[in-house]
Amino acid sequence: MKFSCLQENLSKGLQTVMHAVPAKSSLPILSNVLISTDNGRLKLASTNLETAISTFVGASVDEEGSTTIPARLLKDFITNLSPGKINAQVKDEILIITSKNTKSKFNGSSAHDFPELPTFPKKSKGLELDPTTLNEAMSLVAFASGIDSSRPIFTGISVTFSKGKLTLAATDGFRLSEKIVTIKSNAEDFSVVLPAKTLSEVSKIFSSSSEPIQFALNQDENLALFKSEDTLIATRILDGQYPDYKKIIPTEHVVKADFNTIDFFEAVRLTDIFAKEGNNTIKVRFDPEGKIKITSLSEETGQHESVFSAEIEGELVEIAFNSKYLLDFLTNIKSEKIEFLSNGNVSPCLFEPDKQKNFIHIIMPMQI
Repeated sequence: MKFSCLQENLSKGLQTVMHAVPAKSSLPILSNVLISTDNGRLKLASTNLETAISTFVGASVDEEGSTTIPARLLKDFITNLSPGKINAQVKDEILIITSKNTKSKFNGSSAHDFPELPTFPKKSKGLELDPTTLNEAMSLVAFASGIDSSRPIFTGISVTFSKGKLTLAATDGFRLSEKIVTIKSNAEDFSVVLPAKTLSEVSKIFSSSSEPIQFALNQDENLALFKSEDTLIATRILDGQYPDYKKIIPTEHVVKADFNTIDFFEAVRLTDIFAKEGNNTIKVRFDPEGKIKITSLSEETGQHESVFSAEIEGELVEIAFNSKYLLDFLTNIKSEKIEFLSNGNVSPCLFEPDKQKNFIHIIMPMQI
């Protein structure tokens, strides 16, 4: 194999495939990046057996071939190499890279030892996803997913398509985010659970793309695939039934509040400083007189309260929240106003930003 390319192009390609290189693996070959040629194009690929990423890099290919090279070593080297033209060739599984003032040799392994990579279905009735829309939806949903590996279904995001609407939902059992996106498509209805970590990486990798993302399912291999002109990402579909989260979405309320996002965010952020020693517990008091008071009391650090004005209807209610959950929600929204609904201090509480339509966030109160 022999090719030449710009340092900038190779560096970008390596950054992309690094998302699927495992930090540790019992299979040494998975720590490598597959470098190959495909009809005169240079291709990089990686996999951790749960997620696989391949991407084409702009290059001039003189000789076809393939090899695998330690991914982190190559990425660190190319990242620190000066911009400009790179010449590369492979001899006996050794990758030789020369640039204006350097010559380096990387010991590789045969590409035959690398796992077979998924391909995008040729006859796909999938979806076309707008990269910007997907990125926004993921920012509103992914943070609510769980990290507890003993409950793997909670580490995923429920992805459902029905009647022209794509619904993304995530929960860790204590909070829930749901975002609905309208999509014009003839695709068949489906419902799967995909790893939240992988979906977040998908949205980041494609965030700067100007073209739609092609999405398809391969049920025979239990895979979901995302494809642009140059990049393909495949991920395993999680096993198990996603919780019926619709049951906890409030349909009644005893208090309704409309308030400024910045006022609420600043009050929670200040109160959180005092709440860190007390399991991040803060109290939020909704007063029908038009005031919201947020307080925290810690025997070690002291106490704090913030008060601001709001439009409030209904009963006087005081609810205990985990301040971290509130801050995660407030950090990821972009609306000036929030509507809040609650049916009492032990019922699920609904937050709905005014300018981010078809999105709701629910937080379970803490018991104190």
